[in-house]
Amino acid sequence: MISKRIFIICLIIIIISTHLFSYRYIEHFEGVTSLVKYYDKGNLFPFRILCDENRNPLPIVGLSAFLRSNEDIDHFNEFIENDIKIIGITAYKSFPRPILDNSADNQMNNYFDYLGKIKNWLCCFKDPYHYGFTSKHNLIDISESDYYDIDESSPVEKKYDFIYSCISDDKTSCSLDGWNAINRNFKLALACLPILINEYKMKILIVGRLNCDLEEKYGDSIEIVDVLPYHEFQTKIKESRFLFIPNIFDASPRVICEAIIKDVPVLMNKNILCGSKYINYETGEFFIDENDVRVALNILLKKKDKISPKKWWKENYSRSKAGIKLRNFLYPEYKDLLENVKEVHMY
Repeated sequence: MISKRIFIICLIIIIISTHLFSYRYIEHFEGVTSLVKYYDKGNLFPFRILCDENRNPLPIVGLSAFLRSNEDIDHFNEFIENDIKIIGITAYKSFPRPILDNSADNQMNNYFDYLGKIKNWLCCFKDPYHYGFTSKHNLIDISESDYYDIDESSPVEKKYDFIYSCISDDKTSCSLDGWNAINRNFKLALACLPILINEYKMKILIVGRLNCDLEEKYGDSIEIVDVLPYHEFQTKIKESRFLFIPNIFDASPRVICEAIIKDVPVLMNKNILCGSKYINYETGEFFIDENDVRVALNILLKKKDKISPKKWWKENYSRSKAGIKLRNFLYPEYKDLLENVKEVHMY
C-alpha cells in the first residue's frame, strides 16, 4: 500500500513538473502576441518555430529565408525584444547571400544584416565562407530533411525509371526562366531527356511541368502530371526506380531524402548548393551536365541491385538523431532553455 501511494505521489509530481516545464515555453510565446497569432495559423514563413521532443514550443525561432516585408522585420525585432532567440537556417537558395541567378523577386530584403544579427546557423553549404560566414559564426551542417525516418510501408510496383519534379511557373506556357525552372534546372533536364529516353529507352515521369509539348515529342516514354497532393507524390516516388535531380540553385531539396528513405537511388547534379552530403555509393551518383550523365547513369544501373539507400539512411539519419544533434549544438548557447530537453525539432 505504501509503495503504491509513493508511486502515485511521484506520478503527480512528474505530471505537474511536465506541465510547468511546458508552460515555461508557452509563456515566452504569450509575450509575443503576433507570433502566437501566426503560430496558431501555421503561417510563420520565413520563420520556423523550434520545439522539444514532445512538441512543446521553445523560445527559439529559426529564420530560413529572406525577410520579405516590414511585417517580417517587425517580427524579427519583436522576437529580440522579448528574448526569443533567433538562429539562421540555410534552406532557401543562396540565403543569406543575395540571390544571383535571376530568380529573386523584388519582395526579398537582401540588404538586411542577417549575418551580423544572427550568430548560430544550420548551414548546409559545402563552402560556408563563400556565403559570407566567418569564424565568428557557430555553424553545423543540419537540414530539415535530416529529420526523416525511413519509409516502412510495403513496396509497390515500379512504373517509371525516373521521376523529376519541376512545378510550372506559368501554366499557360513552358517557361524556362521562371523561379521553379531555374531552381530545378529545367534547361538541363531538357538536355538530358533525349539521352534518357532515346538512348536508354527509359520511362520518365515529370511532376508539375505542363504545356511543354513533351508528350508530343516523346510519346508514351514520358508522362506529365500536374502538382500532386503530398501523399500521391510520395507514392509516385515509390513507383520510380530513380530520382532525377539536375538542380543547382537548391538548398537541400527534401525530395532527395523522400526518395532515399523509400530505397529510391538519386542521380544528382554535383553542383547543387546543398544536398550532396546524402549521395554516396549506397544512395546514388553525381553528374554535372548532359555530357557526363551517361557515365553516371551507367554506374548507377550497374550497381542498382547491390545498394540500399534506405539502409544507409537508417544508419545515419532519423528524426531522433537529428533532434539530438541540434539540441547538442544549441545547448552551449542556451543552457537555461535546453537543460531538460533531449531533442530539438522544427515544429
